[in-house]
Amino acid sequence: FPSHDSGVNSRLDTIQAAILNVKLKYLDAYAQARNKVADFYDVAFANHPNLLPPVRVKNSTHVFHQYTLQTCGIDRDHMRKWLAEKNIPSMVYYPIPLHWQKAYASADFPKGSLPVTEQLCACVISLPISTEMSPDQLEYIVQHVKDYCKEFAK
Repeated sequence: FPSHDSGVNSRLDTIQAAILNVKLKYLDAYAQARNKVADFYDVAFANHPNLLPPVRVKNSTHVFHQYTLQTCGIDRDHMRKWLAEKNIPSMVYYPIPLHWQKAYASADFPKGSLPVTEQLCACVISLPISTEMSPDQLEYIVQHVKDYCKEFAK
């Protein structure tokens, strides 16, 4: 039954808990595998004129749930369609700035009031990242992203 506070009862059942208990032993290895993929992308897109990889702080660690690039001088939405034609999934997780959404709209934050947020929502793209990606898959993705930029950069 849904709780009255949150509207959702999200307790784990016994089987899900048992599976997660086993997977927890591999958490560090999963994190390392994801970071290895992110490292590959970082090197591939370093100093690219149309792509800005995510910045990582040297005295911190990060586990990539998403690998999100900032695009510059290319049509991000066209790029997504072009990549999809090559069977490369991509996502835009936050396409609409929060202050533009009806639930959060406020006269204190009209369009243009948060220019960095608005610019990022218009230009970011997330590439595939998972613990099981092979070097061939990564090369394929990187090559097609770079090919797109060569062909369509403004």
